[in-house]
Amino acid sequence: MTRLIAVPLALTVVLSGPSVVAQVSATPETFTGIHRNEGVNGRPETVTITDGRSFIRLTEQQYRAGGYRPAYEALLTRIIRRLPLKKPAPADLD
Repeated sequence: MTRLIAVPLALTVVLSGPSVVAQVSATPETFTGIHRNEGVNGRPETVTITDGRSFIRLTEQQYRAGGYRPAYEALLTRIIRRLPLKKPAPADLD
C-alpha cells in the first residue's frame, strides 16, 4: 500500500524539480525590473521583475544585490491605496 503512494509521489517530485529551479533562479541577464511597489503596513518595498513570461517580486535589497537593470532609482513606483469599507447603517439592514 505504501509503495502505491510512494511511486507517484516520487515521480511528481522528479518531474516538477527542474521547473521549480527555473522559477527560483532569476538572473539579471534574463529578468528586468518593471516597477517598484510601495511598502505597506511596515513591509519593505518590493520590485516586480519579468522575463516576458513570468513575474517575480523581490525586496529592494535583493534587487540591488542581484544587479538587475534598470537601476532601482529609475523604476516607477506603483502606489496602491485601498479605501476602508463603510459599514452599513442599521437602517440599511431592513
